[in-house]
Amino acid sequence: MVVNWKALYVNSRAEKKVVAALREKQIEAYLPLKTELRQWSDRKKRVSVPLINGYVFVKTLPQQRDVVFTVNGVIQYVRYNGSDAIIREEEIDVLRAIELKGYYAEGHFGVDVKEGDAVAIKTGPFKGLEGKVVMTGNEHICYVAIRSIDYQLQIRLPKEVLEKTQ
Repeated sequence: MVVNWKALYVNSRAEKKVVAALREKQIEAYLPLKTELRQWSDRKKRVSVPLINGYVFVKTLPQQRDVVFTVNGVIQYVRYNGSDAIIREEEIDVLRAIELKGYYAEGHFGVDVKEGDAVAIKTGPFKGLEGKVVMTGNEHICYVAIRSIDYQLQIRLPKEVLEKTQ
């Protein structure tokens, strides 16, 4: 039996607690995190925060589907076309790569891209994903849409890893 990833809406700022509680119930849960430098009046500290606020990803067997609602902070499954949205394994892999690499991919060959160009990423952990380029100064930013949950991640990529698709 193939078990798919699904996305849960959870209370904001409760993502880590929800993941811990789901794992206690033997449910595979994933929360992509990023590290940010936060400043208080007396100190600065690096903290891990969710990459996508209010979302937790789970892999559940059909008979476990409703067990997630016994966890405080879970609101509902993300829905698409009347049923639970299925998150492709490749999309989870992208989130893991973003988390691991800190939004950066490597490459070596140049391409002439400009604002508004549709591109595919040809090397690095995001290889094969498609997006749209926006320029800010000398920096290229590629928007990569995770279609299953209709969410866009902004990934900074050097133009060398991009390839025009139009």
